[in-house]
Amino acid sequence: MSNLEERGGLSKTMRNVAIVGVVVFAALVAGFGVGYYFRDKKVQELEQIMAGQKEQVSAMERKVWEAQKTQLERALARAKLNIGFEEMVGSLAEAQAEVEQRNFGRAIQKIAAAKGALSAAGDTPAAVREAVGAKLDGIKAGLEKLDVKVRDQISSLAKDLEAGVLAGASAKEKGTPGTGPPNGGAAAGQEKEGG
Repeated sequence: MSNLEERGGLSKTMRNVAIVGVVVFAALVAGFGVGYYFRDKKVQELEQIMAGQKEQVSAMERKVWEAQKTQLERALARAKLNIGFEEMVGSLAEAQAEVEQRNFGRAIQKIAAAKGALSAAGDTPAAVREAVGAKLDGIKAGLEKLDVKVRDQISSLAKDLEAGVLAGASAKEKGTPGTGPPNGGAAAGQEKEGG
């Protein structure tokens, strides 16, 4: 019987070892599963955070692009306005030269060209457009009367435009710095004296 007892003891031992092995394996599988679950949960949280960060970065990039676009549009508008004023100054200089030579018909054409340049400068504020337009109309009326004294009015308007007095007024109305008169208030005083 000792053989049977030995076999029974051995079989109990083998069964106990097998049970312990199964329990250890189940514990390892459960531990791995729990670890995988928590790690997967953290990965999902990190992915959500990254998605939120990507959205914020995209929103910031859009804002930067919009700001750059706005700056470029403003710079383009200022450049067009400056070109329009430069064309007006050039036309006024040519008109003044025609008055000096007593070519009033050609001078009227140059004043008309200056008025066309004013119209072409599309971003010119209404107040500036009206002020310059009124001065150009006054000059044209003087030229039609063959008045040589209009050369002073032409010169005054050209100086105001060159000094940026009228361009500075447009920049203040639009809120764009850097296009005003270079010497501040001194040029504004010249405008009042000039007419």
